[in-house]
Amino acid sequence: MSKQLILSLICLILTINQSVVSQDSNKTRPKIGLVLSGGGAKGLAHIGVLKVLEEAGIRPDYITGTSMGSIIGGLYAAGYSASELDSIVNSVDWAVMLSDQIPLSDVVPEEKADYNRFQLEFDITKQGLKLPPGMVHGQRISEMLSNLTWHVSHHYYFDDLPIPFRCVAVDLVEGKPYVFKEGDLSEAMRASMAIPSVFTPVEKDSMYLVDGGVLDNFPVLLCKKMGADIIIGVNVGTSDKPKIDELRSITEILMTSAMIGSNIILEESINATDYLITPEMHPFTSASFFDGLEIVERGEQAARQQFDDLKNLADSLNSIEPHKKTQHSHTPTDILISDIEIRNRKHVSKNYFLTKLGIHKGDTVNLEDINKGVRRLIGTRFYKYITYDIAHADSTYKLVFNTEETNLAQAKFSIHYDNELKAGIITNLTFRNLLFKNTRLSITADISEKPRIHGELITYLGEQQRTGFIADGYFERTPLSIYQENLKTAGTLNYYRMQGGAGLFLSYSERSLIMAKVDWEEVRVSQESGLSDIFDQGVDRFGNGFIYGTLIADRNTLNKRFFATKGHHIHFAVKLNYNAYDYYNGTQSAKAIVEPYINVPNEHYLAGSVRYNKCFSPSKNVHFETGISLAAFSDDAPFFDMHYIGGTAYNISTGDAAFVGLNYRELVAENYGLASFKINFNLSKTVYAHAVTNGIYAPNFGNDDFVGQNFYLGPKEHVLGFGGGIAINSIIGPITLGIGTNTDDWKARAYFSIGYPFM
Repeated sequence: MSKQLILSLICLILTINQSVVSQDSNKTRPKIGLVLSGGGAKGLAHIGVLKVLEEAGIRPDYITGTSMGSIIGGLYAAGYSASELDSIVNSVDWAVMLSDQIPLSDVVPEEKADYNRFQLEFDITKQGLKLPPGMVHGQRISEMLSNLTWHVSHHYYFDDLPIPFRCVAVDLVEGKPYVFKEGDLSEAMRASMAIPSVFTPVEKDSMYLVDGGVLDNFPVLLCKKMGADIIIGVNVGTSDKPKIDELRSITEILMTSAMIGSNIILEESINATDYLITPEMHPFTSASFFDGLEIVERGEQAARQQFDDLKNLADSLNSIEPHKKTQHSHTPTDILISDIEIRNRKHVSKNYFLTKLGIHKGDTVNLEDINKGVRRLIGTRFYKYITYDIAHADSTYKLVFNTEETNLAQAKFSIHYDNELKAGIITNLTFRNLLFKNTRLSITADISEKPRIHGELITYLGEQQRTGFIADGYFERTPLSIYQENLKTAGTLNYYRMQGGAGLFLSYSERSLIMAKVDWEEVRVSQESGLSDIFDQGVDRFGNGFIYGTLIADRNTLNKRFFATKGHHIHFAVKLNYNAYDYYNGTQSAKAIVEPYINVPNEHYLAGSVRYNKCFSPSKNVHFETGISLAAFSDDAPFFDMHYIGGTAYNISTGDAAFVGLNYRELVAENYGLASFKINFNLSKTVYAHAVTNGIYAPNFGNDDFVGQNFYLGPKEHVLGFGGGIAINSIIGPITLGIGTNTDDWKARAYFSIGYPFM
């Protein structure tokens, strides 16, 4: 139907209304239907179109949408204005939203070390490794949609929303479209945008729902079925055959492949559209979420080209009968919970779920209470995905949780490289409740020329799982270079470290932990290259061993493991060494050569350390990181119990201290104080420039046996270092490139790393 014909029919209605006397003075006002297509990030253009429609005076009577069109359309139907939607889109951190990362501060302490440091995760089943159903589970997206639809959560039927609404998903089981017209609005929008292989499908009743664009990316006929007489459609999908140059990214290939089926009815839908708005989207793609401002502008530009026609339409309709905006009730800020239902619960007890949730029957809660509880549950790592629905009954509400528990056995993989330890593949196997109830066994190995392996067994005690028994073991074979004054190496040692221990821990919040352990540790070194004056004399291996008890207190409120913008981390450890001993393998006559390095000055001594880091953001694109570290011994310590100084946070081992301006393990210090300051500048959403300054000082006590050695930071000595570089928060982990130096030798030292660190 042409625009001219529509306006002519409206004028005819007006003429009849003015000339015909009738007992019924109300004439039927044509109903406007708004149809918003799918298109991933390109669907943000719908917001620009809505701005123009509001300016023209058009308020739709019905809205239908698919995928991103269902999100924008559903929120608009729920009462948000176009300007409010624009503000929401601009405030979203899409990097976090599309990666499913919850704040590190919400992860329980015993899981923080393993969180967000693997690129691939697979479930281990009887049939082997199982690929996940999607790259993104959508936990953060679901949380956002639940937040935004809280005020209409009491509306079960979508016809009761401020604007009646429908959205389309596809059931993979039956291979048919499924139209959401009732239920949880946030679940409907999440299902409609579940692009196959990108987002995990939504399981509802006996259906497995994915993006509605698979079969109907532009639901015009659905809108007509609702009762729309005039269709205004916004199509940001592909109406013509895509060009090869437009299919160069994996997201575009996946999106185009998934939407091929909808092309069958697309032409019919376009022909049934009275006012078709097709924004020019090139060069933006379905993944261009960081270009939201420009995409919204494209939608506004396209709609403004038809502004006169849209304004005439609005004026004609309003002359028949002005649109009446009805008042709608809102879900209260605080609601009384009459019942809690947990769906798909398998291995995790109901009592544990409710304890971590922090909500019980009879409690009065608000939106933030529920969200905090869900984050706590996700932070236990016993769940992959949790969404909730609010069922209204009289003056109370029922909370319904849809859960997906973490598989009992998982395999995780990550690649990494740095210019000190070279390349490797980090492999992790995690087993939950497999050996015994309430247990977690984690084994992590770095498969590389410099192998490392770490195993940890936790057995929780009590239903709340805040206390437990812990046993762990560690092995590494890494390099220890001996530097000369000109920064050339005199040689490199093979550094072997073995450790095992057991103890108890108390995880009394998501951010704090106390642990007491008994440990055995042994360090040995052998020749890798050079140092012939030692190893050609009959020395094979030498080192120290230790048996000690440790008390650790840790509090971590950082919001991210890498590129943190707020929070702090404080780690306190005190060690009582019960037995220190020497280790030597070689000819007896050559033992004197290494005697200073294996000598045990004191068999019993105390050692303590404290590290404090704080991150804060004075502005949106500037972030500061400050830190201070102190370490001291009560008496002279054996050489191999001292601390290694140098390297970056991406390659240091436990007990070492990162220091920009020094190479990996370039110096050894017994007692020291270290301070650092780092500033990060956001060059873009994922690219950072940084500058660092740090200083280390050895106080007026310590072992004098190594004073004068190039590698030893003796009493009253200090080093100032500084540097800078570029870092990228990439899909494979942090990528860092930088250069540093220090005021002692002013020689440049480069650092380069890709991927997540081992520990």
